[in-house]
Amino acid sequence: MQYVYIHGFGTTGANSIKFKKIQAHAWANNATAIALEWNEQQSDILEQLTWQLVNQINWNEPVCLIGSSTGGNFTYQLLEQFADKELSFVLINPLLNVEQRKTDNYLFPMLLANQLKNPPADLANGLILLGKNDEILDYHYTYERLFELNKIIVGEWNHTLSDLDTAELLRLIDSVNEVI
Repeated sequence: MQYVYIHGFGTTGANSIKFKKIQAHAWANNATAIALEWNEQQSDILEQLTWQLVNQINWNEPVCLIGSSTGGNFTYQLLEQFADKELSFVLINPLLNVEQRKTDNYLFPMLLANQLKNPPADLANGLILLGKNDEILDYHYTYERLFELNKIIVGEWNHTLSDLDTAELLRLIDSVNEVI
């Protein structure tokens, strides 16, 4: 298995706590963990992420894309880019639309906002983790749009899932292959 982590706005992939947990889990299970990197000043984030994915993935092994927050938005955009590949995916408190943000949007760069896309109507067979205590995003927005074709788990978590037990997070991520 290759776990590919796509971070959210204001963080980095390789240095994020979630990625470090995923990476340790991957190494313990003879798997690979890759963090894709992007920043809000890039004019074509999807192009950058696509380039990184193409150059770091072994397409002969299973791939699980894991997108957190804004990284969740880019995750389903990557799924569209690689529709001919068999990819599993996990979205963690994904930002589908800037309108679902609970915080002031003036801090959210327009260059980044203009690169977000609503998920396609047929986005299916993924695992979506939503926190009821998400202080950044309204989880109802995501639930209403994606519940029909995906496995959604709603918990008493915050935006970063820092209050979700690490073993449970990793178990949930690994369960995505049961969805497909």
